[in-house]
Amino acid sequence: MAPGGFSNAWRTITGSHLRTKQNRTEQNRTEQNRTEQNRTEQNRTEQNRTKENRKTDSGLRQTVDGAMAETTESEIKRSDTTATDSSGQSMQDVQPSSPTNTTISSNPIASEQASSQSRPATSAGRRRKVPDSVTPNACTNCKKARAKCDGVKPACRRCVQRHVSGSCHYEIHAKTAKEQMIREIQRLQRKNEHLEEEKDSLGEKNSWIEKIIASLKDDGQGIEIIGRIKRGESHRAIAESLGRPLVGSGTEALSPTADFQIGQAIEQYHRNLVENHDPRYWTNVSTEAELIEHLIKLYFTWIHPVHMLFDEAHFMSSFKDCADVYCSSALVNIICAMSCHLLHDTGNDDEQTKSGIQSLQTQFTNETKSLMKHADCAKMTSIQTYAIMFLVELGSGHGLIASSHLRLAVESLTAKQTSEQSSEAEEVAAWGILTLHTAWSGLTYQKPFAPISTRANPFANIAVDLLGGKWNMHQQPGDSKLETGEENADDRQSFAALTAREHAKLYRIIHECILVYCGNRGKVSANPVLDLFQRFFIWKDELPPVLQSVEGQPLPHVLYLHLQYHTAIIQLLLPLLHLDHYHQESYEQLVRFVVDHAKIGVQLLIQYKNIYTNYYLSPLQIFCLVHLCDAVVRYDGQGDTTPRTVEFCLTSLEEAKVGYPVAGPLQKMFRLSLTEYGVPVPDELEYMMGVSARMGPEELLDACTRSTYKQPVTQFLPNMEAGLGQDFMNEWQRLTEGTSAGPPPGGESGSGSSGRGERLKIGSLLNM
Repeated sequence: MAPGGFSNAWRTITGSHLRTKQNRTEQNRTEQNRTEQNRTEQNRTEQNRTKENRKTDSGLRQTVDGAMAETTESEIKRSDTTATDSSGQSMQDVQPSSPTNTTISSNPIASEQASSQSRPATSAGRRRKVPDSVTPNACTNCKKARAKCDGVKPACRRCVQRHVSGSCHYEIHAKTAKEQMIREIQRLQRKNEHLEEEKDSLGEKNSWIEKIIASLKDDGQGIEIIGRIKRGESHRAIAESLGRPLVGSGTEALSPTADFQIGQAIEQYHRNLVENHDPRYWTNVSTEAELIEHLIKLYFTWIHPVHMLFDEAHFMSSFKDCADVYCSSALVNIICAMSCHLLHDTGNDDEQTKSGIQSLQTQFTNETKSLMKHADCAKMTSIQTYAIMFLVELGSGHGLIASSHLRLAVESLTAKQTSEQSSEAEEVAAWGILTLHTAWSGLTYQKPFAPISTRANPFANIAVDLLGGKWNMHQQPGDSKLETGEENADDRQSFAALTAREHAKLYRIIHECILVYCGNRGKVSANPVLDLFQRFFIWKDELPPVLQSVEGQPLPHVLYLHLQYHTAIIQLLLPLLHLDHYHQESYEQLVRFVVDHAKIGVQLLIQYKNIYTNYYLSPLQIFCLVHLCDAVVRYDGQGDTTPRTVEFCLTSLEEAKVGYPVAGPLQKMFRLSLTEYGVPVPDELEYMMGVSARMGPEELLDACTRSTYKQPVTQFLPNMEAGLGQDFMNEWQRLTEGTSAGPPPGGESGSGSSGRGERLKIGSLLNM
């Protein structure tokens, strides 16, 4: 072989061998790259599986709500995308140099495998599960495992799923503990400051008390100091008026001895009140003795003669001597509360004055209720207190509450077994309470809840002349005093006991009327009604001469006696007007009876207003006012006096509202009745009514326990015979047949007991 041929062959063999070796080297490198990529993908897959296992172990598999799910899902996607990018960056960091990358990129199979292995990490189908709630203060087990904790107590969900709930405990977060400690320190600082202030205040107060006690030892200042304490003046004001407080007194100076000394001073004060006959002995309400005397006198002038619930002489004797047989603190306080209805300052009757009077009345009433919580209801003074409490609440427009007080008084009276007062005093009280009960039942058309004997003779054991006394028109302080050493030229004979006796007689008849119409006597026929009608006239004819006349300036309780009489006649006859009458003449005659008595009653009310005004009257007189005016307007609507009667009624109620709020609901009821009867009301009267025009049914119900003052005739009719109206008129004609002049149905009888006076001309009486 030629030399040149051998070298060419050698080069060919060597080149082929080198190319084979190079190819093998490239294949090995490619295989190594694939192996490294597979290992990287396996590691990443293993890491993802570990994360999924941790999520599964934590037990947070519930789906979060819509808004949180969307927000969390978007965050997870962004998180996965970031993780994929960072993973791709890491892969680039571990890949070989440029020749190797070129080789890999030129190999489509390897590139496809790498791409397919990287997809699961960025797949949107695999979503991370987010726990329902994560607490910043994880339990001890979750802290050790560095797992998320939902903070549920007593054991979190992860511990429950791993069956280690017994060791699931929570430690107070350091930040929370610090905040709690700061708040507690601040609270203690504030409390300490408050206690320091209290200590200083107690020390100062103790120095005032020591100064007052030291001054009480001086007989010249003791009574004055106790009086100021009784009126409610502060310790500081009293001590400053006595001089500068003692210096250096602290809380350690407070001792039971100081309280005992003050108690002794109060006892001495009460002894001084008794010795000086000071009326403030009976009440803890801070007021002047002169005001209490004024209130007591108002009561005995305007209320006691109308509703004689106790004997005045016995009461005043115990009142002045500070004895508790015929008087009590509760009784004095409720009398003062009742007189607040009559307390008026004619020179300064503004809203501020009215508010002050209302506040004073509330204080007296609350003091009474507080005392009655521990009182013996069987005592006569307690029974009398409840009866007057009825008048107080009724005048305030609280008829429902008032009725409960009256019922308690009546039932306690009927159940009373022992007597602590004289028989005369208890008889006066018994008749006064039963009469008040019957009056309220008659004016509101209710069945009495306590029986009253229709045969008993009122005041049978009482010498009425001895109970007369004097009467003086007391309205403002200084008009008269509780006791005077000499006769007053303005004093008149009171006839209060005589009037109370005739009241009791009248209300025996009214009580019988109530029982007849309530069905206690069977079907209502003409004879019982006619008998009651005659008994009313007999009672009127047998009145003592001093009580029969209402001319000139009659006493207020005498006028009230006549008002009750005419109101009772109307209430007896009104149901007859709703029955069938065979003759129009008989019906018209009944209407004339009713209208005549109503007009006479209205004239008496006008007379009372002109003499005494509507500021000073009994609350039951306001009910008589609406009953009498309603009868005139309803059955004489076309008469000349109707417009004046409407104006008189509304203006009188407006005047009475100043002292008696119950006049407001009655004013609204009367206005509703005018609408029902088709009677117009002038605009100025509509405007005058003010708040009363806007009262609701509950306020009307509370005024008189019914939503209207009118007679519930529909309840009476089923118990009345159909021909009662006609039979009544026939019996009346037969009874008066052959006499020169029968008893005047609507007129005033003459003096004496004959009862044959001429009938009054109603037109001349009602000159308003």
